[in-house]
Amino acid sequence: MKQDAALEAVLAAAAVRPPSHEDSPHELSGIPRRSLRRSFVTVAVILAVAGLFGMVAADAQETSETYKSVYAGWKWWHVYCYRCHGQDAVGSTLGPSLIDPNAKMSLAIFIRKVKFGNPDKGMQAWEKLLDEKQIEQLYDYVRARADKVLSPGRPDEVGPNGGLWVPPAGWSPTKAEK
Repeated sequence: MKQDAALEAVLAAAAVRPPSHEDSPHELSGIPRRSLRRSFVTVAVILAVAGLFGMVAADAQETSETYKSVYAGWKWWHVYCYRCHGQDAVGSTLGPSLIDPNAKMSLAIFIRKVKFGNPDKGMQAWEKLLDEKQIEQLYDYVRARADKVLSPGRPDEVGPNGGLWVPPAGWSPTKAEK
């Protein structure tokens, strides 16, 4: 419906009316074919650009969701994980680094390790304190650090000009996993 209205507005602006049954197949209201072609090409370009804006909006939404998840993961990290694994997931004497590119875990393995722990190595189970969504947010944070797309520090302060972190175009923790 919006595209029809947009098309009508463009045609009106170009002083071209849509064809009716009274028009001959070769001419619309006395407007030469060349002008008609130009007008319809203009309309096609406008509709294509509008479609691109829709894709940009979808990418922006995905980027926003990725940011929110990574930021929430950073918050959970600083409640439960940093004491053993270090402030920026770099490890400590109590727990290993989780940003080593050679030791990246899949989401499924990460969830299992966080939920059930690793008692042999001193890691407690967190399933009573963290639900699966929170664990996935933790994974998103750790994965952003491991993939080196997130600098050390708060995600709301390490972006451009000390502002919000902006995930690189096309990056998401689950895409990076594959």
